[in-house]
Amino acid sequence: MDKNGLPYNPTKIESIVEYAGNLVGHTLREKTSAPELQSPKRRRGSFGNALEEYYFRYSPNSESAPDFPDAGLELKSTPVKHNKSGELVAKERLVLMQINYMTVVHETFETSHLLKKAKKILLISYVWEKDADPLDYKVEMAELWGLPEEDMPQFKIDWETVVSKVRAGHAEDISGSDTLYLEACTKAANSAVRTPQPYSNIEAKPRAWALKASYMTAAENKLREKRQAIARTEDENGLGLLALVRKRFKPYFGMTQEEPCRRFSIGMSGKNLPKDSCALVTKSILGVAKDAEIDEFAKAGIQPKTIRLKKNGRPKEAISFPPFDYFKLEKTPFEDSDFLGYLQQMWLLVIYREGCDGIYKLSDVTFWQMPERDIPEAQRCYEQMQTNVRRGHAEISVKATENRCCHVRPHARNARDTRPQPHGAPVVKKCFWLNASYMQKEIDGALGTDSHN
Repeated sequence: MDKNGLPYNPTKIESIVEYAGNLVGHTLREKTSAPELQSPKRRRGSFGNALEEYYFRYSPNSESAPDFPDAGLELKSTPVKHNKSGELVAKERLVLMQINYMTVVHETFETSHLLKKAKKILLISYVWEKDADPLDYKVEMAELWGLPEEDMPQFKIDWETVVSKVRAGHAEDISGSDTLYLEACTKAANSAVRTPQPYSNIEAKPRAWALKASYMTAAENKLREKRQAIARTEDENGLGLLALVRKRFKPYFGMTQEEPCRRFSIGMSGKNLPKDSCALVTKSILGVAKDAEIDEFAKAGIQPKTIRLKKNGRPKEAISFPPFDYFKLEKTPFEDSDFLGYLQQMWLLVIYREGCDGIYKLSDVTFWQMPERDIPEAQRCYEQMQTNVRRGHAEISVKATENRCCHVRPHARNARDTRPQPHGAPVVKKCFWLNASYMQKEIDGALGTDSHN
């Protein structure tokens, strides 16, 4: 027992971490005297508050100083959940600290409050279960952790991307899709709240620095999964991820899709290339084993995808997502939908352009994620199709002319490839698609932005 009556020494990191380890495999109900929750509305954040107050025995606060100031250690708790495959993944982003627009403009990344806050973190993850009392969430991990040194180049780019908008007087234009690992997430009691920014009279949404859920999944599963980082040469150490990927892909620009596959012996025994040929070529070009995950991609939630652009720059094919279940679509709000998850996916677009000879050749690569400003338009498409299903008209799709970003149409082998619906006869399988015209503008914009990086 510490002289302050604590069951650990708050000045020693080793003592704090060792004490935290006693929670692994247990719940707060088993290890503390935390009282029952007074209201279900208090459940969000209640695990973290109870962890601080009843296990570590200090009062929860929003101070900028570390939670264990004498040890220079920050405490962060984060939920994980089982996905459809039974694997543990991060349920949500990990919020690190509020962004102060008025002061962050005077910082550099190296001197930032963020870097000080995230230098040493006691990371405690617990398994979230729907409808379970937070006191009954089982603690899955308690580890000393900090932002990895190998990820600092990308963290710096992400930080500077956000701060540059504040310095330009455009904090209101910040979007989660601007960045890869670190994001400036909205942080307010409701969506109407606004706060001043230093170089504009337009008030902006309050935001906080956070690590994306995909990054947290990769960080927490580092020891559980086979993952391989991209080996960098000395002159590549300061490059951001996109610059590194483009540098590695550049020697292959001008090749047809089949040529890298032949070079790396990918799927050349059959007539058609395998569906995962883009991912396999990407791994081969980046020097990652074909049976391993790319560590940097896992952290940013990036998936490679081949895009063919016609001579006029318009995608040859619209981008499709997996067919949806009509029963699930009827009942699931957009905020909880698989469709929103697909839209929040970060893509490595491997771009092949059509030449004057009609042959498509590798021309560029870029990262893309649907900007936050377009999510409401996609939501409108989702809810329009949802209404069709609820009214017993699942056969009616949302046309590309009805929505700027996306539409619905069949995604089936033939007219007999159907799925049941709640209010009528089975209907041909359908899915959401991103409009080719929309993607043309987005790709043009992404490549234009990349050229200035």
